[in-house]
Amino acid sequence: MTVIVIRHATPSSVPPSLPAHLGNHPVVCKDCSGVEEIRQCLCQIDAQPRDWVVLELGAVDEQQWCEQAAALGHALDQLPAQYIEVQATCELDLQSRLRLQHAPAAVVVDHRNAQGGYPLSLGIIRHRLAMEA
Repeated sequence: MTVIVIRHATPSSVPPSLPAHLGNHPVVCKDCSGVEEIRQCLCQIDAQPRDWVVLELGAVDEQQWCEQAAALGHALDQLPAQYIEVQATCELDLQSRLRLQHAPAAVVVDHRNAQGGYPLSLGIIRHRLAMEA
């Protein structure tokens, strides 16, 4: 089982403070430059049903939504792993925008910024893993 963090990051973005492992499970972070790259990453990560994905889209302009929404929605609906969406308060959640069939296990909103949502997201995953054990 792996925790895969996929985030929209600019060259000046500060990487999130993530542990290398959550319990015995590796935590891997993938930075993407936009919605298309996030979609590609979702399709290429070879996630397994036991894996968890933490997804932060960040600020996405309306043009990217218009061009990439359907493809992103399809990639999320095909994702075999459970996922948690991390966002800042100013963003619409993916379910509202994309009408997903495979909705997130949780949407974590941090009023300061999306970075603050990572500890809670990992805490949710840790709790869910403990329930499965």
